Order: sequence, then C-alpha cells, then structure tokens
Amino acid sequence: MNSLPTLIVLADPIPRSAAEPEVMTALAHTLRVGLESGLPMVLVAPTPAAEFARTLLPGNDVVELTDVNGLEARNDLMARSVAAGVLASPHAPGWLLWPADMGDIQSDTLRLLAQGVSHYPMVFPQFHQRRGHPVGLSSEFFSELIRLNTDRDLSRLMTRYPALGIDVEDPGILESELPDDHLAKLRTQLQGIPRSTLAPATAMLV
Repeated sequence: MNSLPTLIVLADPIPRSAAEPEVMTALAHTLRVGLESGLPMVLVAPTPAAEFARTLLPGNDVVELTDVNGLEARNDLMARSVAAGVLASPHAPGWLLWPADMGDIQSDTLRLLAQGVSHYPMVFPQFHQRRGHPVGLSSEFFSELIRLNTDRDLSRLMTRYPALGIDVEDPGILESELPDDHLAKLRTQLQGIPRSTLAPATAMLV
C-alpha cells in the first residue's frame, strides 16, 4: 500500500477538443502542480484530455472516459469519474478529489491535506474561513466511493459525514471566477460537507 493519499484529478467529463489550447494549457498546469506535490496521481478525463495527459504523466495513471453519450449519462459522469479514480488506486490510504480547473492551488496545500487524511476521515481546506477544494477522504470510504453511480450518490456521501476544516494560506483553494460548468457542478456537490470542527492545520497535525 502506498503511504500517501492519491490525487484524483477530475477533468471536465464532456469531451473538449485538444485543439482548444487554453483548455489543455490549464490542464497541463494542474498536472504539474500535482507532480510537484509528490503525491500519487490519477487523472480521470475524456479521450482528448486523456491522450494529451499521457504525454505528461509517465508512470501515473490516466483513466479515460469513453461512455459519455446521452444526457442522463452526462448528468452523472462526475460521480462515476470519482468512482473510476478510486478503482484505479484501490490500495491508496485515501484520496484528494481535485477539480482539474483549480490549478492555482499550491503543492504545499496538497501535501498538507494529504497529512490531514491520515488523521481524520474527511477533510477540506479553508482560507479565511471560506471552504475550498480539494476534499480529502480516507480509505474508510472506499466501498462507498466505488459504488458512486449518480450525482445524487455523491452529494449524499458528502453530506452524511462530518469533515474537518484545515486552515491554509492559499486562496487557490477557492473557486475561479470563470469555472468550467461541469466542474462547477462537482464543486457544488462537494461543498455540501458539514462543518464539524474548524481547526488550524498546525493544531491538527502536531
């Protein structure tokens, strides 16, 4: 078992053309931050982004989404993307669910959240009391994560358990002003986490 939680980078599940340079540039930046963190990483993405990412991620997993036809399937793709990322890293001690359009997060923040997952089952970062991303979950949630099939399943999981807030000096954890529509939906679902204990990271990790 890897001793570090795995980053699950969740790209827009609706295929975007590799000819859109701004999309691929943003994805490349996110992946570089993930690599700098030193954490294991899995990207879940539709074919264009998956093919592009394979040129940047030697030795890392890329899960390609192929069944994206039909409105009903598309509505639930994010939940299935999370499940696919967890299934691709079944021996991880936990996971950080990271929307791919939030590449301004600092690699130190990712490492701090990874430490938090080893102390508490569900964690999230907060900047000046504002909750952000990515959300961290321990391996205790494995059986529930791999069974995610609909967006309602994901929302229900995120609201069922208390989570621990970790203070960070990183505004990059907050949503961008021009978020990707489908990833914005994912962030809304993940923001349903109830606050149980809001504690500075240093107090939790000593």
